[in-house]
Amino acid sequence: MPVAARFHTLRDRVVAAVDKTFAEPVKLSFLKKEEVDPARPSVEIEAVLRVGGGEETGMNGGYGATWRTRLAAEKAELHIDRASYRGPLPERGDRVQTLSRHGKPWFEVLRVDDRGEARLVLELGII
Repeated sequence: MPVAARFHTLRDRVVAAVDKTFAEPVKLSFLKKEEVDPARPSVEIEAVLRVGGGEETGMNGGYGATWRTRLAAEKAELHIDRASYRGPLPERGDRVQTLSRHGKPWFEVLRVDDRGEARLVLELGII
């Protein structure tokens, strides 16, 4: 006989409290072969978006390290509350647009982590 976990109610309350403070409006656009997917219409939701500080890394040019190229890489993640999300499951290649940030930047979904109990986590790349 399976035993139900007793922490789910508390977990859902904590996630809702975090979202109430940190979530922002975003638009999820679903694509198929880089075109809008008519079977999965875009949705606007509130979720927690975290964008890294823009770590700068060097590119090693080999033995002499003669290349003078630097690369700015930012990590971004979107954390969606699984208990309240009713839209289609995002896939690699879909897009996310922030709706309240300056310039309304777009991100590409690089990876979807759907294994967590409380959150659907999208690893994003800056477009």
